[in-house]
Amino acid sequence: MKAETEYKTLVDIARSTGGLKSVLGDQDAVYVVVHANQILDSNMLPGVDIEADETEYGVKARITVREGVVVPKPVHLCFGHLGETGRQEINSSIIIEKGARAEFLAHCIFPNAARFVHAMEGSIEVREGGSFTYREVHVHGPEGRIEVRPVSRVELKDRASYRGEFDLVEGRVGDLDINVDVQAVGKQSNVELTSKIYGKYDDSCKVTDTIRLLGEGSSALVKARVVLRDESTGRFLGLVEGAASGARGHVDCTEIIQGNASAEASPVVKATHPDAEVTHEAAIGRIADDKIEGLMAKGLTEDEAVDAIVSGLLR
Repeated sequence: MKAETEYKTLVDIARSTGGLKSVLGDQDAVYVVVHANQILDSNMLPGVDIEADETEYGVKARITVREGVVVPKPVHLCFGHLGETGRQEINSSIIIEKGARAEFLAHCIFPNAARFVHAMEGSIEVREGGSFTYREVHVHGPEGRIEVRPVSRVELKDRASYRGEFDLVEGRVGDLDINVDVQAVGKQSNVELTSKIYGKYDDSCKVTDTIRLLGEGSSALVKARVVLRDESTGRFLGLVEGAASGARGHVDCTEIIQGNASAEASPVVKATHPDAEVTHEAAIGRIADDKIEGLMAKGLTEDEAVDAIVSGLLR
């Protein structure tokens, strides 16, 4: 009965926060639901191989999308813990074989966490002509503090593409440290990384995105949208290196601060090939007072007005 309750709670939260209602429970979709270190439910389809083992604090998984397979529905990975304290570790290896195409949504749900550690370490390989999208969405409670440590290592072969998105805008961030490293070694490979984060109270938000364009004609776009309020702090480091003929890259960071929050942005571009082109832009600013006052005149409190504006910025 306890496992059934945990499953229903996680799935309900996932569905109410942008989860895939047409995936969880469907027999024509791939999904895995994990609470703490227990695999509560899963469904597999031909062409997508998932080997998962329960560990002391989480799960270890190897996922392969076979050559030429196009997964029709997004693969939903639901990870969570309903306790106030504890630790969850997710270790994964994902291989997208030649010409395969897939989209993954990883929901990480910790609605009651007060003092908790959530660590994810993953390796991703996208082979020739493959396409992979990985979106990670976090849902935290309004109070407490959780340490979030996602680390990803990505390698792209010829004409491979990767889209990575990290969203942490629901509930309190806590202590966040994202680290993504992409090696675009293949010709005409392409990568796009996007981070959306809303820090409050004394949250600490750190994002480090590193992309090396090593393949001829490879390209990259790094985007960060970070909103900080109260006493929260944010630090963004985005590095793109153009190291091959025709390599093109761009870093775009926007941070908005309110109250006593502080932000630091370090977009770094580096060219080690004469025919590479990399550019950057960064902006740190505040929400205009007249926008907040305009919403307050319609009956919203100041906090509600700020939240409404932030929702639009992070959409």
